[in-house]
Amino acid sequence: MAPTVTMEEVMSSMLRMEKCLEKIEENGRDQPNKVVHKKRSDDQKVYARVRVNIITLGDIDTLREEFNCELALTIKWKEPSIRGLKADEIDWSEHWDPRIYFFNAVSIDKYEVKHRVGLKSPYDDETDPIPDAQLSIRMKGTFKSVMKLTDFPFDYQNLTIKLMSDWPKRVIEFSKDMTQKDSVRTDTFTGGQEWELMKHVDAAPVEEEKMSSGAVNTYPLYNITVNVKRKPSYYMWNVALIMFLITPLAFTSFAVDREAPEDRLSVTLTLLLTAVAFKFVVSQSLPNTSYQTLLDYYVLWCMVFLCLVVVQNAAVSAFAGPSALIFDNVCMIVLGVVTVLVNIVFIALSCVKSMTVGHQMQEATNKYNDLCNEISSRKGKGDRYKQSPTEGARVQEERLPLQGQP
Repeated sequence: MAPTVTMEEVMSSMLRMEKCLEKIEENGRDQPNKVVHKKRSDDQKVYARVRVNIITLGDIDTLREEFNCELALTIKWKEPSIRGLKADEIDWSEHWDPRIYFFNAVSIDKYEVKHRVGLKSPYDDETDPIPDAQLSIRMKGTFKSVMKLTDFPFDYQNLTIKLMSDWPKRVIEFSKDMTQKDSVRTDTFTGGQEWELMKHVDAAPVEEEKMSSGAVNTYPLYNITVNVKRKPSYYMWNVALIMFLITPLAFTSFAVDREAPEDRLSVTLTLLLTAVAFKFVVSQSLPNTSYQTLLDYYVLWCMVFLCLVVVQNAAVSAFAGPSALIFDNVCMIVLGVVTVLVNIVFIALSCVKSMTVGHQMQEATNKYNDLCNEISSRKGKGDRYKQSPTEGARVQEERLPLQGQP
């Protein structure tokens, strides 16, 4: 016998069907705020030339691995759809857009976009009537950047802004604009108490193999990097120097009578707790890392040394007579020699690291200056460097400064 269906069940089923149909209709309806990105009418690959000006840099947070930056970005590309049009006749929403976004931005406080028709460049081929479309972006935001702290506090950091397009690499490819210099303003730098901002910008497209993933499409990525060098004075005066002074104080325990090990231990254990407190202070200034920094190694050595003195103070009570005196003197001499050697090595490493970083930063600045001189010389000989956009992208990439260094 077939089950009986009540009227309430029929009405409930019809209501569920009605809601389902309404949802389908709503999903199929055009959204008023939906942005439709137009494809290129000519199906040609776009070579976007990028130029950047770092306006303000500051608030570098080592612990959170973030920094604040305000920048002006200019992107140019050949746009046949605006050929023959005047600037006031162009509706940019009806034309192709590079769909630029900042890949490693944590937050964006200001974002202004302007479109215009680019001025004729001396590098353009006179037989090529295709005008340049120019996208200008001025933005201020907070960016994430992984910091390498192995040489802390004698380290320098690559503060990188990652520019990306939503179009795959078969549609658009970034290259450096060789008609204008990238620049960074050092007079507006707000982190000068702890950092020194270098006077160069390293901007270049990322090679495909460096950003390969399991995705079906690969997307163009353009890195804009500025370098900052840490000023080590604060950590050297307030951590390293204090630890340097605390460590020799442990030798004062040898002046206490060997027959009273508890008095000796009270001195060395107090110094050990002080060293632990300084280690905690250093760790609060750095992110959690799986490796030790140069300053960490020095502080840890000081703690190990104090632990050895504690063990010696406890072990000397097991000896009696002349053997106790010999054991005490031998331990004091050995620990003293090791301490002197470790401090000499630390000071030498600090000097070497500081000079190495200075040399690397100067080398990077020299490469930036050479590139700027090349751009200036090419502008002065514009007619000799006419080239197609495709050829220009290839030449520009070959002459970019080394990314990820100095």
